[in-house]
Amino acid sequence: MESIWDKFSKMYHEKSQVCLLTWAYGIISVAVIVVAGLIALINQSVGVAILIIPLIAVAAMCANVMVWSLIRFVIESHEAKEKAKQRAVKQAAKQNSKK
Repeated sequence: MESIWDKFSKMYHEKSQVCLLTWAYGIISVAVIVVAGLIALINQSVGVAILIIPLIAVAAMCANVMVWSLIRFVIESHEAKEKAKQRAVKQAAKQNSKK
């Protein structure tokens, strides 16, 4: 069975940084929620105050995913336009060479 570290290593080598970033935010959020719960057993107000950290982590994760998606969209649409231009130039060159 593949360990969690092997999966993370595989994702890293496959260049899926967004997935790794999402996992990191998730792990940090869960760990802080558990710690906040334990602290809340001793002092409720401090435990509740610590819960702001996972909230910030989730907000940052959402912002990172949205920005990454926008960047990918812009890059991929630009690449598609460039490929279409190159195909048009090749087709025009073929038609000119046939004449």
